[in-house]
Amino acid sequence: MSVPARFRALNTVVKVYFVGYSLASVALLVLALLGGLGVGPGVEPWTYWGGYALFVLALAGQAVAVATGMRADRVMIRALPVVVVGVGLLTAGLHKHMDLAFAIAVSVPIFYIATSHVRSAWSISALFAFAYLGGHLLSASMGMEHTAGDWLSIAIKAAAIIYLGVALALVTARQAERRQELLESGVQIEQLNYRLQRRLSELHAVSEITEIIHSTLDFDSVGPVVIDILQKVIDLPSCSLFVIDKTKAETLFSASKGVPNSELAALQSTSRVGRTGAVRPGETHYACTSVFDHNTMMVVFCAESEAIEAMGDEDRLVLSAVASELVVAVENSQLYKLTKRLAITDELTGLYNYRYLQQRLDEEIERSKRYTKSLSFIMLDVDDFKAYNDAHGHLAGDAALAELGQVLRKCVREVDVVARYGGEEFSVILPETDPSGAYVVAEKIRETVSAHAFAEASGARGVSMTVSVGLAAYPVHAHDKETLLRQADDALYNAKELGKDRVRSPHRKIEPPEGLPAGKEA
Repeated sequence: MSVPARFRALNTVVKVYFVGYSLASVALLVLALLGGLGVGPGVEPWTYWGGYALFVLALAGQAVAVATGMRADRVMIRALPVVVVGVGLLTAGLHKHMDLAFAIAVSVPIFYIATSHVRSAWSISALFAFAYLGGHLLSASMGMEHTAGDWLSIAIKAAAIIYLGVALALVTARQAERRQELLESGVQIEQLNYRLQRRLSELHAVSEITEIIHSTLDFDSVGPVVIDILQKVIDLPSCSLFVIDKTKAETLFSASKGVPNSELAALQSTSRVGRTGAVRPGETHYACTSVFDHNTMMVVFCAESEAIEAMGDEDRLVLSAVASELVVAVENSQLYKLTKRLAITDELTGLYNYRYLQQRLDEEIERSKRYTKSLSFIMLDVDDFKAYNDAHGHLAGDAALAELGQVLRKCVREVDVVARYGGEEFSVILPETDPSGAYVVAEKIRETVSAHAFAEASGARGVSMTVSVGLAAYPVHAHDKETLLRQADDALYNAKELGKDRVRSPHRKIEPPEGLPAGKEA
């Protein structure tokens, strides 16, 4: 840094000190050369010129030191003894000009005090006051006359030097305190603004997450979005969130980001049984903590151990708020799924109900038309079910219907749709199945039901039951849903008329595939 640049970098007080010091030095020299500062009788000229030389030497030394990069306040303190002695000698030499000597003695310490600590104010002002007194004592010892009034004036001026120096120090200290208070207040305001912005971002994040969670009842797809928002607010490189059913030790909801699948499985297994604390599934140390516990559900949050330890109360509050919303969303989703299932499920048998049967039949016929596929429909009715109720009671009859539903499920494929048509009537939709294939399924159902032992009212098994079965196929027997239902119903009625416990199809007998027993009349 150049010398002008170093000078520009000084604070204002130091700049004024050097400028004033330089101007005073030049003025004293010019006035002395012009004879305006002639020393009085009895005072040796060396006191003035010696003091002036020390005064100028101190200035030059301070300027050189500052120019080389030394701190200005340290340079001024080191030059203080030379300046004090110079002021004392100048005071002796300027005895005839006491006001000028006082001006020098009072102005120089002001700048020293302005750049020093408060604890130095007394010593600095006292040094210059003693230099001022010492200068007058020196001039008196050299023959200069001093009246009692002169000494009183000198004493008052010396006291004024101390007083002004200390007063200035106190004012400067007070200003420094005020500046420090303002700085601290500024820092506090910045911290408050930061915390306010953080709280606003957290509230916005919680609001955004809440809106996303409650925007759909099938919220498994929103897991990554929830984790993304949490990571932005809490600043976590990798984390996982689990909603656990405590009674079943089952994970109802999970979302993660940045966690390898191998480690995620270990975290999920640990959190499922409600364990929290340190987990080390791989090279990374993880920790799991419960952030919300409500009735049968618990929300567990897992992240790297250091990240968990670094989380503050605000971060945990955000997690708790998000977790509570997740629990509510899970409960709503479960209620929705239950309601949806009950809407299409028969309460007694657990099979699909008539409404769902109609819906699926429409869908399957449209699909069969689109892809030119066969579709078969089976309708069956329990034979003499009124007599079964009369003999064993309605409770046993209801239990038998529920058990019959489970028997039917075991006789068909997973893609087939088994439904309770109404009362003791049941139906089966067989996608991509022709009449011959439907006959095989219908005969299997008839034989399985006939061989099954149902329970009587006492609980003992041994009661038999038979069913009559009618089937129809698309497009062999019908080209729309209504016709298909009517044809299957007519076939069922025909099976009843012909003696029950048999399989029938519309208009003609369906020949079973080769090797399959014909059973009863088809």
